[in-house]
Amino acid sequence: MANPDAKIDISRVLNNMFGVIGRHPFVYLGLSLLIVGIPNALLQTMDGSILSGSGGYSFTASYGSQGLGFIALMLCGTLLQATLIVATINDLGGKPVLLGDCFAKAVQKILPLLGLGIVTAIGIGFGFLLLIVPGVILLLMWMVATPVMMAEDKGVFDSLTRSAQLTSGSKGMLFVLVIIFAVLSMIIATFLGFFGMMGATVLGLFAMITNTVTGALQGAGVASVYVDLRTAKEGTDTDALADVFA
Repeated sequence: MANPDAKIDISRVLNNMFGVIGRHPFVYLGLSLLIVGIPNALLQTMDGSILSGSGGYSFTASYGSQGLGFIALMLCGTLLQATLIVATINDLGGKPVLLGDCFAKAVQKILPLLGLGIVTAIGIGFGFLLLIVPGVILLLMWMVATPVMMAEDKGVFDSLTRSAQLTSGSKGMLFVLVIIFAVLSMIIATFLGFFGMMGATVLGLFAMITNTVTGALQGAGVASVYVDLRTAKEGTDTDALADVFA
């Protein structure tokens, strides 16, 4: 039953997030390793050689490679999140999770997804410059813009508007979720610093693992929030949500 004033259920979101990863570890962790974990590790290795002065890099070359690396990581991160959003909605809707099909759906929308990412980054970044609070509000408002674009086939600005509508009334709970994820990230960073003392190789391996896990959690988490908001506020059946990818 639809209830516009309904809020998300944090425990249900977390259960769905860890549940889909547990049911499809190859899809979530394997794909995250290939698309985010390994590329991040390679970029960090490259940065290390640049900073140490090895390999004969010039300043211009290193600056250019870092720029290209950032663009590549943004593209990879966007593809990963979009793919895992499709996979999560399919799983929660009782549909089969086929990696090739999920990835193909993400590739089809890569340009609008990149546009959405750029607009969102600029808006939130500018908001953080205005005493942080506006940035936090925009972050919470636009949290499910990517799932909206994937599941509802909307444009960039329509996706942002729709996300603001869905998250209305739930920003407090969403902020708690962000804090939970931030705490997990801090714990991971602490371990990363510990392993960093054991050498660059160990640090690189551990960074690859943490980036892989973080990527999987982000993709599954954002999609789980979107599904929970649609279900709570609009009474939308998860089967109906998954049907859009059929």
